[in-house]
Amino acid sequence: MNRTTQTLLSLFLLISPTALLHAQSGSLDPSFNGNGYVIQPVNNLDVTQKILVQDDQKVLMVGMSFDASYVAQAYVFRYLPDGTPDLSFGTDGMFTHAQDFEADLYSAVIDADGRILLVGSTTDYQSYRLLLIRLLPDGTLDTAFGDGGVVVQNVGEVTSFGEDMGQDVVLDADGNILVSGSSYNADYVRRPASIPVMEVGSSSFDGMAVQPDGKIVAAGYFGMTELWYVLLLARFNADGTLDTSFGDEGVVKYNHGNVDDEASDLKLGPDGSIVVAGMTVTQTYDYSALLAKFTPDGVLDTNFGTAGAVEENLANFDYACNLALMPDGKIVMAGTSGEGPPGSFDQAIWKYLPDGLRDASFGDNGLSHVVIPGHSTMIYGMAVQADGKVLIGGQARTPSVENHFYVARFSNDLTTGISTSAPVHPLVVFPDPATVGGTVWLEGDADLQPDARISLYGPDGRTVLSTTACLLRQDGKRVEITLPAVLAAGTYQLHIQQQGSRRSASLILLR
Repeated sequence: MNRTTQTLLSLFLLISPTALLHAQSGSLDPSFNGNGYVIQPVNNLDVTQKILVQDDQKVLMVGMSFDASYVAQAYVFRYLPDGTPDLSFGTDGMFTHAQDFEADLYSAVIDADGRILLVGSTTDYQSYRLLLIRLLPDGTLDTAFGDGGVVVQNVGEVTSFGEDMGQDVVLDADGNILVSGSSYNADYVRRPASIPVMEVGSSSFDGMAVQPDGKIVAAGYFGMTELWYVLLLARFNADGTLDTSFGDEGVVKYNHGNVDDEASDLKLGPDGSIVVAGMTVTQTYDYSALLAKFTPDGVLDTNFGTAGAVEENLANFDYACNLALMPDGKIVMAGTSGEGPPGSFDQAIWKYLPDGLRDASFGDNGLSHVVIPGHSTMIYGMAVQADGKVLIGGQARTPSVENHFYVARFSNDLTTGISTSAPVHPLVVFPDPATVGGTVWLEGDADLQPDARISLYGPDGRTVLSTTACLLRQDGKRVEITLPAVLAAGTYQLHIQQQGSRRSASLILLR
């Protein structure tokens, strides 16, 4: 080894710990299991549905595993904050439960006493019934709950060949257990169990939250017909009746794409606003992740994103499963992006400023799209630690189509990046109207920084162009961009983001 090599190696060893401690926001956190993720094989079809973080920052991974005969058991794993198994939990760090032919878990919550409440469904292949399991903090069944720690119950009108599915669970201020999901009515049509009349079609609640005043907000989808779904929001009083002051007599049906719009999760803002994550699908089965914001009264907040929503279409198969509102007002949304099964797909995390614009300080212009070597990753769950780090979980699929439990941790800076209080300044655009395929100049009130992010959003909220100032022709406060020739005519939104400054303007495009 020559002296130069020795010097470079010594320098690398000196700086590596610092680099790890200051990993880029949106990158895998190598302090978690040494590489940022855990792949836990049980059978050939394992799936993580929920990630929880305890007060002591231990991580719970909740889901189910199907064996070769497609018999499913419930599984809960617990990991120490460094990503290694917590062998004090359950049996060698794991809890399992079998119930009839399937014990499927979809969500979970930790109560004030540290007990873990699991929700899902079970079936004897005659009907699906609601399944609730409560564990003590050490991962053993709480025998004071239900029948030895387990509750199996029909809740719908149909008991023979019915389907009662629990999709989410929360606790109210009194510790009461609230479960959302779906159930068959007398005509064997899926309905949100709590809404008495939902016309035709198939519907379900997949996410739920409790307001400080005890009112309950639930989100999912509503079938206008069996081929047309809209995003569904409903608010209930504490006694379970619809809150008629919300939306249209307690219900909001948001039609974003006019084909299939569905909500997977929702969170309540400190001002009572409701942020919803899910997906929207076109007639040609192009899936996009969807983020929308509603006022406390159930009205779409048109000051958020583009006309109230943000649509993310990186590939043919994009969807969002979970979201979190950060203490600094920013929004983190997790899901999957790629070709979709049977093709490749990978985890995706988006981060936004409070107004729905991408947070350029996170990942690549607000997007972390990390590929795990030798695996495709499908995401269904997310949680955020007290220090802001993001945990996501789902399935890691091998080239031989084996799917295993998966959890990963990503860095997430709560303090750096564009200030949330940075005002939005006018942006001068000329010419306006402009021609598709032509060029336009953008001019702000300050010189552009090299890493300033220029984004163009379409009439439907999708990002159709995103680049940095250093890649464009600049002239002081001005920058020139070329408009993609494939764009349709319409009104678009242009945004420039840089440290301490945000600028925005609309632009009419003609063909």
